[in-house]
Amino acid sequence: MYLIFKSDNYLKFILISLVGSISLGCQKTGQSIVDSKNLLPAPQKVEMTSSIFEPDKTEKIYIFSVAGQETHSIAEMLEDQFEKLYGKGLSVESITSKDEISRQGVVLGISGENDSFTELTSQLPSPLNDSDESYILNVSEGLVIISGASDRGLFYGVQTLIQLLEDAKWKDATIAGMRVEDWPDLELRWVHYNYFFHLDRFEYIKESIKKLAKYKINGIVFEFEDTFAYRSYPFVVSPNSFTPEQIRELTQFAHQYYVDIVPLVQGFGHAGYLLKHEELKHLREDPEIYQSFCPLKEETYDFIFDLFEETINATPGVKFFHIGADEVRHMGKCDLCKEKKKEVGDLGLYLTWLDRVNVFMESKGRTVVFWDDMPMKHAGLWQVIRNDADTTFEETWNSGISKLDKIITRFPEDGVFMRWNYQLGREKGNVNILDWYAKNNFKAMAATAVIGDWPLIPKYNWMPANIKSFVSLAAEKGILGELCTAWGDDSGNHFEVYWVGFLAASEYAWSGASPTTLDEYWEKYVYRFFGPDTNGLIEAFHILSERVDFWDSSLMKKGNKRRIGYEHITLPNLDSLPEAGSWVKHYKALFDSARVEKARCIEATAILKKQIGVVKDNAYNLEVFVTMGELMESYTDLVLSIERIAVYCDKNLSLMKDGEEPVKEEYSEMTDRVEEAWNDYLSTYERLKKVWEIARYPKGGEGYMLNDQTHYMAGRTTDLSYLILAEQELDLVGHVRKLSR
Repeated sequence: MYLIFKSDNYLKFILISLVGSISLGCQKTGQSIVDSKNLLPAPQKVEMTSSIFEPDKTEKIYIFSVAGQETHSIAEMLEDQFEKLYGKGLSVESITSKDEISRQGVVLGISGENDSFTELTSQLPSPLNDSDESYILNVSEGLVIISGASDRGLFYGVQTLIQLLEDAKWKDATIAGMRVEDWPDLELRWVHYNYFFHLDRFEYIKESIKKLAKYKINGIVFEFEDTFAYRSYPFVVSPNSFTPEQIRELTQFAHQYYVDIVPLVQGFGHAGYLLKHEELKHLREDPEIYQSFCPLKEETYDFIFDLFEETINATPGVKFFHIGADEVRHMGKCDLCKEKKKEVGDLGLYLTWLDRVNVFMESKGRTVVFWDDMPMKHAGLWQVIRNDADTTFEETWNSGISKLDKIITRFPEDGVFMRWNYQLGREKGNVNILDWYAKNNFKAMAATAVIGDWPLIPKYNWMPANIKSFVSLAAEKGILGELCTAWGDDSGNHFEVYWVGFLAASEYAWSGASPTTLDEYWEKYVYRFFGPDTNGLIEAFHILSERVDFWDSSLMKKGNKRRIGYEHITLPNLDSLPEAGSWVKHYKALFDSARVEKARCIEATAILKKQIGVVKDNAYNLEVFVTMGELMESYTDLVLSIERIAVYCDKNLSLMKDGEEPVKEEYSEMTDRVEEAWNDYLSTYERLKKVWEIARYPKGGEGYMLNDQTHYMAGRTTDLSYLILAEQELDLVGHVRKLSR
């Protein structure tokens, strides 16, 4: 098919093959050509052709006139992005016929809505009928055509084009001719915003939504806890919280980018954010423990349904509601439940709650999503779906699945089982339970994790392997979708560390078969998120990730600094010598490790600082990583200051043994070194705090009630000081002052 371009003053005939087989452009000598290899997520099918498209010559965006407001909004988004990249605006023109295309540009249309658009795209395949997110993108000489199965599909086609335009601008290049046929493997592609102990700034969240939509994420599970300003029970609300009006605004904003804000409100287990309040003590399953509600008290439902309804009203137009319901650790404890448990067991108590909640959600037009661990646990299947199969697998599996078969009608018919597995997800039991869901026509989603209960930076030797493996399995099984969880508030992480996992979820949920290796994914992630011409970022991220364990636990005799119950090492002192006969020898491995850790932190942080001025986008992400690298480096100086204490104690214990007095000058030098290291650690923490709070509100707030039963240290402070609390308690400065005797 060929088009004739017309202008007011003359007829300019340009033959344009929609399959792009002929290149007639005036490409600059030596100018490179970008292709589809760096698109994220990878398209399902790309056919390269020999033509080229020169973005800087683009003048118009054409929309066929039957298009609705959504299509016009999509065109305006494309216009805005083009102006940001190329510094010039494009005119947006509604047309009724292909004959009105008179300048180089981009044509947007919905498949089958307009006869002339159908004629224009007659040489192209149609978007898939069974996915409203599918689209066709055709790049040829002088013209780009995007045909969406719906406005949603058109939006995703535009996001793909924007990435191609970015590539071309970054490299001063043209775009290769190509035909992209694209659709998602998984219908629901969600990520998780976890607000246990902090709240991100409103505008920062908006920007994150736009960024997620660029990579074709279509849902965000908002785990509000007490950061939603409930009107019905204001005493449970954190001083830092979003009003219902703000969440409604955020929901409407997200819908412009085809993203749903899916509320997650825990109302059974994990309820410490509510049950810590004395006003709700009578609803606790165990009166002394905050974790779980009683499922048999009517007032439990009066209370949680009010919370549910407020968040439903604040998220109009959203189909799903995540009710949590995982890890209910205290069941059958109160007098009511003890008696009922004799009749129905723990599983029966759980199903009582689930049924009541599902009926309520159905009455509000919402579909329930719930974690599936409790039915698995009480059917005896929890371990076999998490661990590799052993000789007892078949017997355990058959016993457990028979229990579930007997109560199959008790589960919500249209509910969504959220199958969480933070390993590779290929365990035999995990695969089997997905098959059981499919066999019984239940909907299921796969939940992976970018981070769990782990501080600062994810374990890159574990993530994104979990995401690639389990999400790819979900695509193979054809289940409903995936959720990439981010349990960062358990250890108080910054949101910016999630992006590498969120984009991995996008990659494999959209097109589960590619890229083949994680190394390929890392290369693509760094290119797409930061731009070309960076150097060493992957190495720097991995170096810092590997330093976290030393920062978290090297000064602990027991436990780690992120959870309660840790126990510090015994500091060098003048009371006695350790078994090694010397404090320096006793902690030699610690001090040697600290020197290695320090050098590696310096190496990685230097790379990141240098690249901040190189990246095309997301420089703030690197700034956050720099703060963590500097904090861990400063921590090594604290550890090495203990070496000075060890040297001092060894020497003076020897002098004391011989009846001699300690050397005062050496004491002063040791004290100065320790105080210098501590003050530097505090200064580094303050710099971190300043950078982190660009994106998040200051933690806590006046009058905030902490949960004194949480085992997460991030929930035990009203500010970011949980990051340095363990070192404050160790009190090196106070310790050396005691050595002055």
